[in-house]
Amino acid sequence: MGAQSTEATIKAKNIKDAWNKAYEIAEDYSGHQEGYSGDLNTCNFTRDLTPKLKEMGEKKLQEYMYDNCPKREAWGYCKVAPKTNTNKVKSVVENIPQKGARKWETIFEGVNPWKDEVRVSSKSQTDCIKKARAYVEKNPNERLEIVISKRLVGSRATVAKVTYKESKNESDGVYVFIGLAAC
Repeated sequence: MGAQSTEATIKAKNIKDAWNKAYEIAEDYSGHQEGYSGDLNTCNFTRDLTPKLKEMGEKKLQEYMYDNCPKREAWGYCKVAPKTNTNKVKSVVENIPQKGARKWETIFEGVNPWKDEVRVSSKSQTDCIKKARAYVEKNPNERLEIVISKRLVGSRATVAKVTYKESKNESDGVYVFIGLAAC
């Protein structure tokens, strides 16, 4: 099978996120084609050449990448460094006041221990076990553990929201990837 050079320029917070975006874009644009699309989705990102950019300059670095990158690999570098958030406080808290008395009820839950996801629940332990058995019989690859929990009744359980606070100067970096893709 053949190979062809391919290139992408991506904006992201870091080179790993940029590679993931480049790969997804190639996958969306070129499809799978059994590993021979001729795009970056047939390559593995193997080298970050950012330190060589200052040493060689961008044009010579790109020539080096085109001449030396092995088949099914992609190399990349950071063309423009990202600007990070320099604020002391990088989050915002929104409190959600709860009024009145809180009432809790005891419940039993069938939880998948590997995924920490509730699959069945009931106010009765016996009923929860019955539901868990039925669920496992329909889904033999899953295992459920019955746990006792408390649930808030009649009011919202959310008492606050914490969100990221972007800086005015914060921006993504620009990353370039060059690969020798199978086609």
